[in-house]
Amino acid sequence: MKKLLLLLPFIVMLSVAEVSAQKQGQELIDSLQTALNNYDAKRTELNKISYDISDSLKVNTLLFLIQNLTKTGDFTKAKNYADDALAIAKKINFKKGIGRVYYNIGNIYADQDNYPEALKNDFAALKIKEEIGDKKGVASCYNNIGIIYKDQCNYPDALKNHFAALKIRKEIGEKKGIASSYSNIGIIYMSQGNYLDALNNYFAALKIFEEIGEKKGIAVSNINIGNIYISQENYSDALKNYFAALKIYEEIEDKRGIANSYNNIGNIYNQERNCPNALENYFAALKINEEVGDKKGIANALNNIGNIYAYQHNYPDALKNDFAAFKIFEEMGDKIGIAASYCNLGNVNTKLKKYTEAKKYLKDGLSLSKEIGSNYAIKDIYNGLIDLDSATGNWKDAYLHYKLYILYQDSLVNEENTKKTVQAQMNYEFDKKEAATKAEQDKKDAVAKQEKQKQKLITYSISAGLFLVMLLALFIFRSYRQKQKANLIITKQKEEVEEKNRQITDSITYALRIQTAILPPTKLVKQYLNDSFILYKPKDIVAGDFYWMETVQCADVPMNQFGDEENSNTSTHLHTTPSVHRHIDKSTNQIILFAACDCTGHGVSGAMVSVMCHNALNRAVKEFGLIQPAAILDKVDELVIENFSKGEDDVKDGMDISLCALHLPSPLERGKGVRLEWAGANSPLWIVRNNSSNKKDSLAKGEVLETKADKQPIGKFEGVHAFTNHELTLQGGDSIYIFSDGYADQFGGETGKKKLTRKRFRELLLSMQQIPFAEQGKELDKFMSTYLGSNEQIDDILVMGVRV
Repeated sequence: MKKLLLLLPFIVMLSVAEVSAQKQGQELIDSLQTALNNYDAKRTELNKISYDISDSLKVNTLLFLIQNLTKTGDFTKAKNYADDALAIAKKINFKKGIGRVYYNIGNIYADQDNYPEALKNDFAALKIKEEIGDKKGVASCYNNIGIIYKDQCNYPDALKNHFAALKIRKEIGEKKGIASSYSNIGIIYMSQGNYLDALNNYFAALKIFEEIGEKKGIAVSNINIGNIYISQENYSDALKNYFAALKIYEEIEDKRGIANSYNNIGNIYNQERNCPNALENYFAALKINEEVGDKKGIANALNNIGNIYAYQHNYPDALKNDFAAFKIFEEMGDKIGIAASYCNLGNVNTKLKKYTEAKKYLKDGLSLSKEIGSNYAIKDIYNGLIDLDSATGNWKDAYLHYKLYILYQDSLVNEENTKKTVQAQMNYEFDKKEAATKAEQDKKDAVAKQEKQKQKLITYSISAGLFLVMLLALFIFRSYRQKQKANLIITKQKEEVEEKNRQITDSITYALRIQTAILPPTKLVKQYLNDSFILYKPKDIVAGDFYWMETVQCADVPMNQFGDEENSNTSTHLHTTPSVHRHIDKSTNQIILFAACDCTGHGVSGAMVSVMCHNALNRAVKEFGLIQPAAILDKVDELVIENFSKGEDDVKDGMDISLCALHLPSPLERGKGVRLEWAGANSPLWIVRNNSSNKKDSLAKGEVLETKADKQPIGKFEGVHAFTNHELTLQGGDSIYIFSDGYADQFGGETGKKKLTRKRFRELLLSMQQIPFAEQGKELDKFMSTYLGSNEQIDDILVMGVRV
């Protein structure tokens, strides 16, 4: 069983420069204390004005001393000096000093996990900094308040304060602060299980830290990104990020960072069940955390060591470490840590057959995890409850808890989240490469400009020397130079235009990779629709047209997902079969959903709409469990309108679609016909019967049955109504054609101005019925190339054909 590992996300906080060596830190503290004694000794020699100046200097010296004492962990002495500084600052009405003292007192209490007092002082500092207009100080206060709320698992208020800090830091252009805010916002999203938003914020922070050369920030970002990868079970990339962070922390001699890296590397080995290496890293982290007095780090290391011992069936040592971690988490009020300890204690007691204690720990952990909204902790506790229920023979609750475990597991680790994290990584790498290319180009341009200036200076010097003796030659030379300069400008402008076109083309080509990734692979289409073809020719690099396919096993479809015949808007054609909306048709083994989709526009704009519509189709089937074409289109219409309504602009873009649901019969029912359900938005369905011999058949051989679509698109439309569901029974050899309007709308022919039209397109399909079906796509492509001639393709082309 996988135990609940404690990932240690870093919180980047604003602070003064750190003194790396302990000896140097003590020498600085001694020097500051000597300076304070000198202020007191000379106080009687100063007049009233100098007296105030001397006291303000003393306040600043005390603040510097307080900050260094806080770093060494001497909180008592730091608090005493802070009280002195506050009294002096208030006496001389030194508001800036008062705000800074409150801020530092808040940090002292925060480091001691006394959150009520920390918040009290941070809010006092915030009020004063707002009064004096210290925007940077206001942002720092919001940052600290957000950190405290996060530690209390009050995620909404934590986000509110971090976003407030981020807004101010963007206004004043404080890059390091902006990166810190992105990092802190990502940590909160991570704690909530919102991995995509967390990863986007982490990469935003990393990009800025790399720009300004902030090594500690780079290390922090690597740790945070590694935590996302381990949550997605991408252990290789997680380990890569953790080792990168460890290397930086060792370079800058950051002990807390080194300990945190060891802890996270241990987590990877724990997941891979490499117990010796996991323990080695956990004990290394524990030792360093004890040296620096990091309570949270100590508790996390103890908790993870307990997990290893539990896996090795060394339950006494597991309990010893789990209880030690639990005690520290309770002292700190760390709810996430407490929930983790409850989970681990419950799991160990289950193994020891102490079922009453195990149930209490797990139930308390579940209640706390739901309170703080940690999906990761909830998932692991449900996993522990499954083991407990199985051990006690409570199979009913075991089944219930298993379903809840799978639900939370899927919400955290699924194919969609994995694709999004990979896409976020690709976007970061692309932006990074693009920035490097731009910087290199700027460097070359600067060198070229310098060379031009140098050459110009030489030319002018020679011209001045020859001016008296070669006046006529000078006029000729000037005329030549002006022409040469004009040519250089034209050449440069041409190069700039070509470079910009290349950059735009590169960006669109990269977008093509993303769009191609959403299309079903040809191999997969052939696996389920063996006798089929797809003709897909975008007008530009990316397209507004796309094709889509999903498969549904009937055994996986809940009974109520088939709908109710009385309430469905259903039309039937061709040998209508009884409706299957009241029950699951046992003759149907599998349902193949496939569609031809035409989004508004083409090129980049059409591609953006196509990604949104593709996502809506996936959600309608996977998230809402719909399989009836009309119901799917209704839901897609709802989702697309909802997405376009989020902005202030009135967006009326949408999609035409022809959607089929092919019910494949079971082996026992084959030969009795194939049932097809279909619905369309402005895009029809064509069926060609190639071997009809039934006189009663409404469709004779060599004819095309057109099932007309609802005359409304997917998207915002006046007079909208529910889409119509059509049911048809197909025979062996029947051909299904769905398409966008691109093929029939092309212009060409002998004059180059004749539109192909749907009538000619229909005749073309009928003329191809005797050739192998897989070759029809090639023939259609060949015909279109000849028809267009030298004309440019005016729209995306998409034709899908399937023979039953």
